[in-house]
Amino acid sequence: MFISCNKDDQAPQPTPEPTEIDKLPPATQTGANKVGCLLNGKAFLPEGQLPSSSNPYCAYYHDAFVLVFRIVKNEDNITGNGTESIGVYSTDIILEENNTYSLKMDNTNHFGVYSIISRTNSQSYETNEDHTGELHITKLDKEKNIISGTFWFDAVNEQGKKVEIREGRFDMVFEGWAGKV
Repeated sequence: MFISCNKDDQAPQPTPEPTEIDKLPPATQTGANKVGCLLNGKAFLPEGQLPSSSNPYCAYYHDAFVLVFRIVKNEDNITGNGTESIGVYSTDIILEENNTYSLKMDNTNHFGVYSIISRTNSQSYETNEDHTGELHITKLDKEKNIISGTFWFDAVNEQGKKVEIREGRFDMVFEGWAGKV
């Protein structure tokens, strides 16, 4: 007796769940207004909106760069209670394409922050001399106001608890101007 199976008789295979890194936006350089990273191994992407605040937010004014994105957990609360945010800041330097900048809180003012806003226990984790990271600019188009790049950092709170930000990527149209003084 012969039994044969036809390809069409096979049970459909379930679609595999995407990995955390697969949930991040692709690393592009088109001004797609996308940003994301891994926070302690889990995808962290902008979600929700606070009153009078864009999410994500990116600005670059000549020598001051800021990139902030949030997960807003309570949009009806103007205080942002329950909101988590990640920010990358750089001041006092003119950024250049294809350069990498150290993220640590020191006299250069290039740092990374993870914060949680809570009525009872707000927390802030920041880079410092011992817990650092990097910001790499892959594209800086001063005519179209596009800035793209990657970042990673380790940050600690006042109690010494550490968070790890990895695989950060952004492709943003920035507010501001990047012209010469």
